[in-house]
Amino acid sequence: MRTTRRKFVGAMIATGSTLSLTRWTAAQTSQPVVRYDVATPEGEKMLEKYARALAKMMDKTQIAESDPKSWTFQWYTHAVAGSIQNEIHRVYQSVPASDPKRLLALATWSTCQAHGMNGLPQEERMFLPWHRMYVYYFERIIRSVLEDQTFTLPYWDYTTPGKRAIPKQFRMPNDPLYKVLYRANRNNGENQRAKVNEGQPIDLDRSTTPLTLAVLGKPKYESDEAGTGFNEELDGNLHGAVHVLTGNPQNMGSPPWAARDPIFWLHHCNIDRLWAAWNAGGRKNPEGTFLTQSFAFADENGQRVEATVRDFIDLEKIKVGTYRYDKLPPVPPIPAVAADEAVASNGPVTIFARQTQPQPVRLAASGATSVPLMSIAVPIATHVENASGRSIFLLLQNLNAAAQPNVLYDVFVDFPNSPGTTPVGQINFFDATGAQSQGGRISSRRFTFDITQLMRSSAAIGTPSVRLVADGQAVASANATVGSVALARR
Repeated sequence: MRTTRRKFVGAMIATGSTLSLTRWTAAQTSQPVVRYDVATPEGEKMLEKYARALAKMMDKTQIAESDPKSWTFQWYTHAVAGSIQNEIHRVYQSVPASDPKRLLALATWSTCQAHGMNGLPQEERMFLPWHRMYVYYFERIIRSVLEDQTFTLPYWDYTTPGKRAIPKQFRMPNDPLYKVLYRANRNNGENQRAKVNEGQPIDLDRSTTPLTLAVLGKPKYESDEAGTGFNEELDGNLHGAVHVLTGNPQNMGSPPWAARDPIFWLHHCNIDRLWAAWNAGGRKNPEGTFLTQSFAFADENGQRVEATVRDFIDLEKIKVGTYRYDKLPPVPPIPAVAADEAVASNGPVTIFARQTQPQPVRLAASGATSVPLMSIAVPIATHVENASGRSIFLLLQNLNAAAQPNVLYDVFVDFPNSPGTTPVGQINFFDATGAQSQGGRISSRRFTFDITQLMRSSAAIGTPSVRLVADGQAVASANATVGSVALARR
């Protein structure tokens, strides 16, 4: 028999018992709640609730900016657009320095891992757990704003063909309900090809899309000097590409503005889903100090909470409330590795070729930039011949830009008289702009591509070069550079 809130409270009074509303709520939600694909009927129902909550959170007459449940406070937890101190002063100028909400803002604003700008230590490997916690407490805040414990945040499944346009509800500026989800400064075809607010797929007209699930094949969470692990690969490639393909530098295209767009939260809900899928496929997270790291957030009561990574690894064991996804994408089985290859995969990394110019490579705002390579010590073909059982990587490191270029660059490997026809991957500058050096942080964004088969089949042709091709017209002030281009084997 279903117990209503009225019956439950009445029973407590009749028996002389008492129980807080918080504990009653917990008792009613002991089973994992479900997050749905926004394209499903269930997801659309949740999106309607989402819009109603955001209307309240964005209305300063209903929820003041200084309230941890406000839209500004939640946006700024990810990153503040501008000076943190100036915004703290603007929002909290009428309260004393000891005000609890002001202190909570100081503790939580611009704490995004690993894109934050508050001067605190940044750890790339904390990208996934920090955003899981961030989305989790945001979801609980929405339940509180709605006074509806059934709400769950839907996800945007953009790796599925046919779902790569932002949901229609985010493109309705004149709709009484959904207008709060609209942002005018999404990509409009000027730099990227897609006119996002017209419902075009964000990867419009790309011969190869970055919106794939290839990252789920990564066997390890952590990165090393030769290659990116699951966490960094997901952050830099799929995650960053969706940001840049969706919005301009004052929108999804750069960390300080990204969380201002309501689509941000559905994007990160999907990123969290992919981590859950990767774990469900038998892959393991790090242990040790990874599990003991904690971060401060505001909860649904506007109070500070310290969230520890170990408490958010298993979705169905989160002490303050569990959740799961309606479906997870399949994960490739971990391939069997021969003994010599297993040794090589953990062996030393050897850089055997690098760019001919010593200075960073400046990328053209449109079209192609060619980067000649030169061998180190012995011919490149010799290195490849001696790499039996080993992997060969293309390393693009220390990306930087004065401003977000707002384009992707396709990466090709060319050989003499045999230019590459299929890119080995793409790069983006979502987390590699000059703005990221604020607060003492300097960008170290890198991309790695496994080109083992390509090199083994083509190295005899001659010394390769790397070609980076802008997929649109970059922002004029971007001045995007790649610090180093190299080939390595392990």
